[in-house]
Amino acid sequence: MPITEIDNIGFGIGAENTRIGVDQTSPQRYQNFVNIFGDNVNTYPATLGWTRDQRDSVTMPTKGGVVRAGVETAVPGGDLKYYKLTEQVQWYFPLSRTYTLMLNGEVGSADGVGGKPLPFYKNYYAGGVTSVRGYDTYSLGPRDGLGAIMGGNKRVVGNAEILFPMPGAGVDRSMRLGVFLDGGQVYGADEKIRLGELRYSTGMAFSWNSPMGPLRISYGLPINAKEGDRKQHMQFQMGQVF
Repeated sequence: MPITEIDNIGFGIGAENTRIGVDQTSPQRYQNFVNIFGDNVNTYPATLGWTRDQRDSVTMPTKGGVVRAGVETAVPGGDLKYYKLTEQVQWYFPLSRTYTLMLNGEVGSADGVGGKPLPFYKNYYAGGVTSVRGYDTYSLGPRDGLGAIMGGNKRVVGNAEILFPMPGAGVDRSMRLGVFLDGGQVYGADEKIRLGELRYSTGMAFSWNSPMGPLRISYGLPINAKEGDRKQHMQFQMGQVF
């Protein structure tokens, strides 16, 4: 719903039914969830978001910025109580007629309410073409004793990218290249946000506003990968980016 020429708000409410069957071989977080909430839960998530968009283009911006803030919470009447807060600030700075600097920052924080934990399937994740390229999708952050990715209740992501037209494209502005530096991490409920734990990557990306929708291909090189981190150099996305 537009409220000014550059401001929009969005809101919604939904109904979810989640059933989880567990046994002694199930991951511990599944067993913990069932022990606390039961194996059949109903949830009524409500969302509220605000966006201020001052970019000169939605698909291929060269100047201006966009700010997004949102909250998701479970309304009374369901079995779960939690909240999720997210904020994103993105800005484009023209460096010349052909080069543009894009800066993007995102933070997220979530938790359970009433002394109960955040449901594990509401966790944040990072890694991949929409956050930290060069690392496997949703692979960053806490893992269980078997090495399975768990996600976390805190998320920090930052991106810097220099964008320029695709060589040889002529007047076609639907394609461009970018050289990027990404950083980010996800933290568990018992972890503090430590910037020293951020993972970084660099590389090159190609974006095309195709007739089927935005397409993005990137090749990323992790800079400070640790033992056990899952790398994925070539990544692809069709649809909205960042």
